[in-house]
Amino acid sequence: MSAAVTLALLFFFSVALKEVKGCSCAPGHPQQLFCMSDIVMQAEVTGEKIIHSGGIIPGMGKIQYEIQVIEVFKGFDRINEIQHVYTNEMSSMCGTRLGHGQYLLSGSITPEGFFVSMCDYLELWDKLSLMQKENLKYRYLMGCTCMISTCIEKPCQPSTKK
Repeated sequence: MSAAVTLALLFFFSVALKEVKGCSCAPGHPQQLFCMSDIVMQAEVTGEKIIHSGGIIPGMGKIQYEIQVIEVFKGFDRINEIQHVYTNEMSSMCGTRLGHGQYLLSGSITPEGFFVSMCDYLELWDKLSLMQKENLKYRYLMGCTCMISTCIEKPCQPSTKK
């Protein structure tokens, strides 16, 4: 490929990347995020690897986190197939960065595997309160038939008469 074509492509992609809107997530109650997830677990992140998409656009790959599952709160039947957690490399694509340590991880099963984003219920395990940890173990799964509505404007109106 000629240098002029390469420069033109790089310019085009840099302009296109600037046009990408940032990730936005609707606020959600932890139980709502729990119930919408395919899998919820406590896991330790032990390593990471960038997986390039094979394209020429930098940053459009995935991050593969190696994990060690500690406890499963939801998705017990799917947990045996989970060895890694994936996320988009770019935060503008809702990707999230995880350091080494223990996390509450929730997310979806995709054809690529267990996938998490910054819109999921993700938190350092030590930052969760005792009540949040108890809710994960004993209450959230039983309450998935009763969805909690998040109020984002004042005054809050009940979603149903009950």
